[in-house]
Amino acid sequence: MIQTSVSAVNMLAEDDFGITYYIENAQQFWSELDDILRLPSDDSATLTMLDTALRRFVSLCASYHEQYLQSPLQLEHACHLLLDSELFVFHSERMCELAIEDVQSKTDPHGQFILYSLLLFWGRRQSSFLRSHKRWQPLIPLLMDHILVEIDPDADDSYIGPNLASNGIGSRASIIMGPIAIEAKLRVLSVRLLYEVCRVQKLSEQDLRIFSDSFIDQLFELVEQTRFMSDETFNYSVIKLIVALNEQFMVAGLNNIASPQCGLGKTSEVRNRVLDVLISRLGSSKTLGENMIFMLNRASRSAEDLCMQLLLLKLLYILFTSKATSEYFYTNDLCVLVDVFLRELVDLDDESESLRHTYLRVLHPLLTKTQLRDIPYKRPQIVMALESLTQNANIRDINPTTKRLVERCLSGEWCVQLRKGSFDKDALNSQGSFRRDSPSHDILASTTQAGLQSQAATSTAFERRHDGAIPALVKTKQVKPSRSVENIKSQSNKPPPSRSGSDEVRRPSVDSATSLGAVASTTTNAPRWRDKTGSMDDGSLLRQAAEKSLKHHPHLPPSSASSDLPPTTSNGTQRVRRPPPAPPKRRKPPPAPLGQTHGGALITAIASSSLSTRSQLGK
Repeated sequence: MIQTSVSAVNMLAEDDFGITYYIENAQQFWSELDDILRLPSDDSATLTMLDTALRRFVSLCASYHEQYLQSPLQLEHACHLLLDSELFVFHSERMCELAIEDVQSKTDPHGQFILYSLLLFWGRRQSSFLRSHKRWQPLIPLLMDHILVEIDPDADDSYIGPNLASNGIGSRASIIMGPIAIEAKLRVLSVRLLYEVCRVQKLSEQDLRIFSDSFIDQLFELVEQTRFMSDETFNYSVIKLIVALNEQFMVAGLNNIASPQCGLGKTSEVRNRVLDVLISRLGSSKTLGENMIFMLNRASRSAEDLCMQLLLLKLLYILFTSKATSEYFYTNDLCVLVDVFLRELVDLDDESESLRHTYLRVLHPLLTKTQLRDIPYKRPQIVMALESLTQNANIRDINPTTKRLVERCLSGEWCVQLRKGSFDKDALNSQGSFRRDSPSHDILASTTQAGLQSQAATSTAFERRHDGAIPALVKTKQVKPSRSVENIKSQSNKPPPSRSGSDEVRRPSVDSATSLGAVASTTTNAPRWRDKTGSMDDGSLLRQAAEKSLKHHPHLPPSSASSDLPPTTSNGTQRVRRPPPAPPKRRKPPPAPLGQTHGGALITAIASSSLSTRSQLGK
């Protein structure tokens, strides 16, 4: 919605050539622009006619831009009409030179506004035009003068510069509540143009001297003055200009170190004025840090925003690595910045690998130099995100620079404990240490032959010296006999070893028999085998379990039923059965015989017989 404060519809305007235009409505205005750009079709146009057409177009737009070119879309459309015409399609070099000459010689701010807009849009089409140092060197001081003009912030609150919405931050339309000062429009446009020039050009140390400390300080002050504007586009444009100048000072300093001046023997230090001015006003430039994080968080995947992210990250790197500015940001803002880093590191595609490298370079000082070195904010998520960048190297190519930067980030003290647990887990998985408490069949089968022989000898000595029994141990598990032929041969050929002195001494215990449950529980891990016909067993595996349980429980009393275990003879054979138990003792003596029959058999009295009966029979 566009509102104008001009009440008159019919307006008169006279250009530099003495031509008076009588415009009644917007349709007539656009029709007049088309007529100016229409050249003769018979190729009879001269250079003078081309120059006149350009200047008439600029003059008409300068006269009516406050009425018919108020919105950024309208101004952009008018500029594209000129850039798409034959004037720039076939004569772009001449038209650019003519526009630069006129912008330096004209004093009318309205005409300068239209010419600067044309140069900006043409530079976006042809980046080589912005890289021309010869063309832009005389224009940089003029742009700086427009930026330094003092303007009431309330008067500049409702205007959005040309095509500022293309970066995804501002809106594409604004509500104009009244006439906007031409100085405010020129300041916004000058900031945009100077940013584009500093973004694509490589300024020398001599060129950077024009950006004085007072000018840079005014840029920081503009950020603070425009923080409460409803439209923050101008605020973001000034921040972009600041980070672009920081990039220029960084590059100039590196070049000066790499190529020292001849004959001096030492390098002259190039001072980063952006950092120095920010250090001098740390307490009064908090809006800069807040909006920098906001711009990173809201950046899109466009080419302009990708370049803007690189410039912002370079300034963040300097702030984090400098001792004076390492704690410039608020802690909450740093937490938001970590969230942005986590998202961008994972979401960036392979085409933006250089931007990912910049994020990794800034992440290390962010976690080690700022307040986050003492505040564990999302450290497990950071480790997981970093490790994901170098995983699956067997199925995809890992950039060596990415791997090196990830290792640098993970080498900090903040993640040592987080990675130690994962390292211990990997060691367990590789060595199989987690299977010690539950041996499987392959571990039992890998037991050496010497170990089996020594265990069998120990169990034999244990049987001969102890008379007790461990019923729970014997009755709980039925161990499958070993079918190894080597075991049979080795046991049948070698006699049992002699008894050791340690077998002779056993420590008595007064513990109750309830501790036998612990002995029985220790045998639950023994493998359970099904009995098969023809299997042979010398009882060595069962005796191994009994000896191991007694070794872990030395307080158990010696068992009196150790003979219940199947003993082994000297020739290695196993007894078929054990002797039957003794008959129980009778409570009463056997009855005395009463007599004999004719056949010689004894006659005894039954249990119910009384003494009187016996006496009668005796008579």
